[in-house]
Amino acid sequence: MIGGWIWGCFPPALFLVVTGATNGISKAYAHELAGRGLNIVLISRDLSKLEHEAKAIERLHGKSTRVIQVDFTGGLEIYEAIAAGLKDLEIGVLINSVGKQYAPGLRKLLDCEDFAKHF
Repeated sequence: MIGGWIWGCFPPALFLVVTGATNGISKAYAHELAGRGLNIVLISRDLSKLEHEAKAIERLHGKSTRVIQVDFTGGLEIYEAIAAGLKDLEIGVLINSVGKQYAPGLRKLLDCEDFAKHF
């Protein structure tokens, strides 16, 4: 069960919100859950990729989509755009899997300079 609903029996207006939605596992989740009946809100930084995925979901799965363009490397101001884009929607699932690189290459997180300012 998710949020009180039996898997596969979602109310018709329920939305999935997925961050980092234009690539990788986030994109796969968006398509899989659209195929199971959820409408989709895609959040990512590249508007052309967002629009491409939204159209693909609507065409392949017949579900409603919304896109919110934000860059998670920005500051707290991005959350105003997200809140505005989600206004009046019934959100049932959040998949927050946006990626953010703090330093070039692979390093231990605690070895990164200015670690504390990112949290």
